Amino acid sequence: MTADPRIKANSATPVDKARPDSAPVRPHRRRRPHWAHVVLAPLAVLWLIPIVMVVGLSLLPTSNPGTTALGLFPQEPSLGNYVEIWTNNPILRNVVNSLLITVPSVLLVILFGSMTAFALARLRVPLKAVIFGALTLALILPMSSIVVATFKILQAMGLYNNLAGLVLVYTALGLPFAVIIIRTSFLAVPYELYEAALLDGASKFSVYWKIYLPLSRPALAVVAIWQSMSSWNDFLLPLVTLEDNKLKPLTLIPLAYRGTFLSQPGALFAILVLISIPIVVVFLLVQRHLVNGLSGAIK
Repeated sequence: MTADPRIKANSATPVDKARPDSAPVRPHRRRRPHWAHVVLAPLAVLWLIPIVMVVGLSLLPTSNPGTTALGLFPQEPSLGNYVEIWTNNPILRNVVNSLLITVPSVLLVILFGSMTAFALARLRVPLKAVIFGALTLALILPMSSIVVATFKILQAMGLYNNLAGLVLVYTALGLPFAVIIIRTSFLAVPYELYEAALLDGASKFSVYWKIYLPLSRPALAVVAIWQSMSSWNDFLLPLVTLEDNKLKPLTLIPLAYRGTFLSQPGALFAILVLISIPIVVVFLLVQRHLVNGLSGAIK
C-alpha cells in the first residue's frame, strides 16, 4: 500500500513551521535617540566648557601664557603652577583642616538627620506637621542672613576661631535637607515591615538601625554628598569665624594669596582645581546611590 501524499504533507507542515530557519527574518531597526539625549547633550557640553577652562588655565605656564584659539587649553601645558602652590603654601595642613570640618559634620548630619527622620516617619510625635513645615522653610534661608547671628552665638559659646564651632554650624544647617530626604526614603519602606519587627520583639531603635538605615543607603548617599559639598566648598563662614591661619581650610587659600597671584592666574586656578578634586572623587564613588536616592526623593 502506498501512503496518501496529502497525509505526509500535512504531517510535515507543523515540523516545517517549527524550524527556526523557516521563520521570517525581520530587519534590524536602529533605535532612534531619545529626545532627552538630544536636548541634554548640548547642555552637558556647555556645562563642561567652564570646567575645561579652569583646568586649562591651571596648566598655563608663566613663561609662555599663550593659549589656543578658543582659549580653553594652553599650547604648552605645564604643572609648574601646582608645584608652586604646593611649595609656597601649607596645602596639606589646609586639607587636614577641611577634612576635620567636613567629615564630622557629614557623620553628625547623617546620624541626627536619620534619627529625626525615623521619628517623623514612624513614631508618634506631637506637632509633626509643624516640625516638618519648619524644616522645609529652613531650606530657603540664605546663608548671608545668619552670618551675624552665627558669629555672636559662637562667641558666646566660646567656639569662635574653633573648628568645632564650624562643625556644629554646618551640622545645624544640613539637618533640614537631611531630614526631608531620609524621611521620604523611610516612608517608602512598608509599614507592615515595621509592625512585624516590633511583634518579633525588636525595639524601635533596633528597627531603625538594622532595617531602615540599610534600606535607605541611596538617601544617605544623597545627604552625604550634599553635606560634603556644603561643608567643603563653603567660603563665607570660615572667613568670618576663623582668624588663626593654622585653622583655615583649603577654600581660604585663594583669598589669602589674591594679591600675589593676580599676575599669575595659573596658580590661582590650580588652587581652585585642588579644591574641587575631593568633591569630584566623592561624587564618583557614590554616583549610583546618588541617582537612586534622588529618584526616590522625587517620587
